[in-house]
Amino acid sequence: MKTVWTALLAKAERTLRDALLRLAEINRRRENSLIQEEKVSALLLDYNQQLQALQQRDHSATEVNNYRHFIVQLQELKTRAKQEQNRIDIELQLARQILVSAERERMKVDQLATRAEEKEQRESHSRETRSLDAQAIQQHNFRARIS
Repeated sequence: MKTVWTALLAKAERTLRDALLRLAEINRRRENSLIQEEKVSALLLDYNQQLQALQQRDHSATEVNNYRHFIVQLQELKTRAKQEQNRIDIELQLARQILVSAERERMKVDQLATRAEEKEQRESHSRETRSLDAQAIQQHNFRARIS
């Protein structure tokens, strides 16, 4: 027989599982964001070095402007990547709080379900004992009438 506690425990476990999946997804996004930012940083460093090398030799103003324009775009990408990481970090903190809350709720429902089950077992044992006592009294009375 399925009790209300079983249903609540299943719901709490689903909520916990969903929170874990959400946390894993945010962690995956965070890792991808970090990798993207590292790639942009590497590109930025590479193009700065290329610009310096270009400035050491004969160059045209157009070439220098092209490099500078691209470096500015890379810097903007890096800034956006940092902002995205900050947003993801906030989401990650929130997801961790939700996970902790879901785990607490699951533990609370599990404890209450265990208590309810133990109470039901005690009550069942008590009913069984009363039933056996009643049967013993009936048998005793029956034997007393026969003798």
